[in-house]
Amino acid sequence: MEISAAQMEYVHQGRLVAKYRHEAHLSQQDLADLLEVSVHTVQRMEKQAVIKDVARRQLLTALLGIPAAYLQLDSDTKQQYAKHAVFMYSDDPMSFLEDTVKTEWTLYLLGGAFDANSGLGQLVRAVESFAQGVPERGWHRRAHTQLCLVYQLQGSVEERLLHFQQALGCYQKAYAIASELNDAELLGAVRLRQGSALLWKEQPLEAIKYLEHARDLVQGKGVPLLRGNILADLSQAYAEAGQAQQCWRSLGLAENILVQTPQAQERSYKEFHADYLNGQKSICARILGDYDRALSLLDRSLKTYDPTRVPKHARLIIGQAKAYYGQGNVDYCTDAARKAFTLATAIGAKNTLMTVKQLYTRLLYDGWGRERGTAQLGVMIADYERTHQQVIPTRYA
Repeated sequence: MEISAAQMEYVHQGRLVAKYRHEAHLSQQDLADLLEVSVHTVQRMEKQAVIKDVARRQLLTALLGIPAAYLQLDSDTKQQYAKHAVFMYSDDPMSFLEDTVKTEWTLYLLGGAFDANSGLGQLVRAVESFAQGVPERGWHRRAHTQLCLVYQLQGSVEERLLHFQQALGCYQKAYAIASELNDAELLGAVRLRQGSALLWKEQPLEAIKYLEHARDLVQGKGVPLLRGNILADLSQAYAEAGQAQQCWRSLGLAENILVQTPQAQERSYKEFHADYLNGQKSICARILGDYDRALSLLDRSLKTYDPTRVPKHARLIIGQAKAYYGQGNVDYCTDAARKAFTLATAIGAKNTLMTVKQLYTRLLYDGWGRERGTAQLGVMIADYERTHQQVIPTRYA
């Protein structure tokens, strides 16, 4: 949404707030809670051509990622405010910061990189400023825990956008903080994300080192969801490295975790349940050449998996496409690939777009370029690259 300087003073600020609130998937009640006002106040505000309260406009730019100029705030004011926006307007700034980070993680898990990336840079700077400003006692540990988590979120978003080196840089900063805190759960979560990134980069042996370290870090720490996720990703790394026995052993250990109940709320923002594990089993089966088993497991997962978790849903469907490719079923393969491409485009999951293009390239190489489904997939990829003026790579740089 671009607005010229001459148009700025005529922008209906209330409608602008409503637009950005919708894009952030927040209800009026959600925004009211963040602003600590009544929902009636939000309803009234979104009808106002000009929001007279400057402090409220400043807070809205930080919470919703609205460009400062659109709300008639200069950039210096916004930059200064962004450092403090997370905690200025709360009687309990630490809890407010924790809730804000949690909300951003939820946006990422449900909507992917596009939703989470809006305003994320501001949030990172705000949390950095807050963490630097707290004393060694009291809130120090809680603030730095949130800084570790927000660096992991930033790394996850960069990874999905194919900014691999930036992602690793974020993870390294997160790991340094987790080490300072001597927090095994945070350390394990960062190692898991580093290992998963290396899987995307097709470096399974390197991924195994990070994932085995993650597994050892959380052993006996009472974080079954995180441990289950580590074991599931480790099984994929073993499969890609051709270590079938280790792969199925890791999956067996992960399955035993399904009956465990977390003793406390985990902080890794990693999911682990039967549908997730079935998805990982299907990946391993496909990698190891058992395509029928892979498709059976994927069908089971797709029937019960929460469709609102779009990033994971897209990954399951591209897994389906790969399994059909392994069977030589081109029509089903390209149909699933087009569905995955559509979902990935909507959420900005460039790593999934890359996977689809890799599959398309294989189909061309194998002589399936004249097939109708392959041609349609090629048109989708070409349209995306032309519209976005960028070529989808076929591997991480």
